[in-house]
Amino acid sequence: MIRAVVADDEALSRRLVHQMLERHADVAIVADCADGAAARDAIDALAPDVIFLDVRMPVESGLDVARHRDPSLGPLVVFVSAYDKFALPAFETDAVDYLTKPLTEERFDAALNRVRERLRLRRLAASASAAVDDTRSQITHLVARVGLRDVIIPLETIDFIEADDVYAAVFADGKRYLVRTALDALERSLDTSLFARVHRSYIVRLDRVREFRRANGAELVLADGSVLPVSRRRRVVLESLLKPLAT
Repeated sequence: MIRAVVADDEALSRRLVHQMLERHADVAIVADCADGAAARDAIDALAPDVIFLDVRMPVESGLDVARHRDPSLGPLVVFVSAYDKFALPAFETDAVDYLTKPLTEERFDAALNRVRERLRLRRLAASASAAVDDTRSQITHLVARVGLRDVIIPLETIDFIEADDVYAAVFADGKRYLVRTALDALERSLDTSLFARVHRSYIVRLDRVREFRRANGAELVLADGSVLPVSRRRRVVLESLLKPLAT
């Protein structure tokens, strides 16, 4: 079921959007708003899937309401306006569509189909993300080939991992093991609450960090004494993860 909010300062316009939506069995209208502030409150309180939003409204404009939400997580937006001059700033808010009054059933239904497709893609992305997280949570070890033996490396023994051409060198319990997996692939498979990519050549286990040095560029000192560089673009994220350890 698609949960929809209708926001327009004109009661007649709201009623028309209601009539357009009531023709579709997969849509439920969860709120009816006469100004921008009410529309924002409805978004925050009800977390709708889509909002049909007039541009010119009292208190807050529809553009302000659309900018307030997170485009990746908040409701999809379909603007409904008597003016076509706001179309460009409307689409800059990642709007799904921009409908001009008077509405027609054909044009309205096309917009609703775009909403359905965007919601379908969102759900697919969410499912894929959940699957990746589930895979990460299930990984308990890595495997290295040493001669004719496969050596199991429990994740809790790893200090850091270094890129080694198309493979990766895993440093654990004072030893170095070569794993036949690229660093990028390992980064995608490891639990991000335990491991972090700190440089294009290094992944570190966060609980092994003992110092975060900023002199002469950022670098980490690990429990085993290893010193690893931190790239400039990864520094901000790492600082937030290791703030209690920063020196």
